[in-house]
Amino acid sequence: MRFSFATLDLVVLLSTWLPLSSALPTLPPLADYQIRNFHTINKIYQFTVYPRQEAIIAQVTSDSIPELEPLFSPTVSGRIQEIGNFTNFRHSIEYFFGLAPRPQGSMYSAIVEAELTQFSSDHPSIAASTVNFKVALDNPSKPGFGAPGTRTYTYLKQTGFWHFDEEGRVDYYDLYIPALNEFATILNGADFNSKLVQLLATKQICQGAQKLCKGKNTQYHPQIGLNIGAVLNALGLSPLLDLPLINQLGLGSLNLGELTCFAKLSAKNFGTFDKLWADTVTCRIVHLMLAEVDPDDHCEHVGPTGGGKCVEYPYYDRQFKDNTLFGDTRRFRSASYSSLTPVPPAPPKIFVPSAHQPAPPTTSYISPSEKSSTKSYQPRRLLLPKVLSYINYVLSL
Repeated sequence: MRFSFATLDLVVLLSTWLPLSSALPTLPPLADYQIRNFHTINKIYQFTVYPRQEAIIAQVTSDSIPELEPLFSPTVSGRIQEIGNFTNFRHSIEYFFGLAPRPQGSMYSAIVEAELTQFSSDHPSIAASTVNFKVALDNPSKPGFGAPGTRTYTYLKQTGFWHFDEEGRVDYYDLYIPALNEFATILNGADFNSKLVQLLATKQICQGAQKLCKGKNTQYHPQIGLNIGAVLNALGLSPLLDLPLINQLGLGSLNLGELTCFAKLSAKNFGTFDKLWADTVTCRIVHLMLAEVDPDDHCEHVGPTGGGKCVEYPYYDRQFKDNTLFGDTRRFRSASYSSLTPVPPAPPKIFVPSAHQPAPPTTSYISPSEKSSTKSYQPRRLLLPKVLSYINYVLSL
């Protein structure tokens, strides 16, 4: 049998590498609680993938939801920045699954994948995670989907901490969604900084509120005597100068209850999806989605007062009331770290010359005039003793 040089090189390489590879450290096996916590969080997020959340939403007003009983504690509560606090099981479930994008009417949007890209759990009751949602902006089964220039997919990220009870169910969560306003812009294909888009969104809220919130849940009762002219005047729009915008707005299609709603909401700050704990139109857009799931609970949040949800929350209340929400300011910090006392950094050393520690050597300077007046001038060199002196000085610091 004949061997080529390439074959011999490969043999030499393998004979060198294989002994080293067997000495590489192996990862320790995962603890049971780490596997359990990973699967719990992953299952929660997999239920947001369309159409899986439909079965959950259909049961949201029930006393129990069998699919979620192993995943959430009956007393679960948490915070989603910058959306709000969800202080019980029902509100938490409505958030996780009622706000997950899903096809509605002529607008198609749906979560098609949810991947845990980051996960860590070094304590049975605590885990940290990041999930990336892949969201379809059109029906993937539609002919022509994915063609150049068509809407395909976008992505949404959620990151934060989870706390588990003794049975391994989530009882607290503190999560954050970055760049939510940009996501909403891409999802809707609309510029929410546009005045026309803001007014059209307000109009849609009012039409939705009057459709979903009826009877005892009615939020905007018709204001007798209100007319389109008065509404346009309040908006500072001129029937002549702003005629194109007024025509696009189409307020003539609203009934008196819807027009009353539009008059009240268009006077409020439109807001941003990056800060939804506020008396804004954007907050009411979110809660109108929740009102579709549970009108008895969320219609008042769409109303003129905000119902305690769409109201102005101080910065401290939004960010730091952990003791009220979680029962502890350190709910997501392992008790194993409780004995650790933060050590302040050591103060910087200040050099003070002494008899035993001379000042650092300095570099002398010879001016050009001195050079010209010194016939025997030679460039000065740093001699070895001076180098050693400087090294000793540095080591003494």
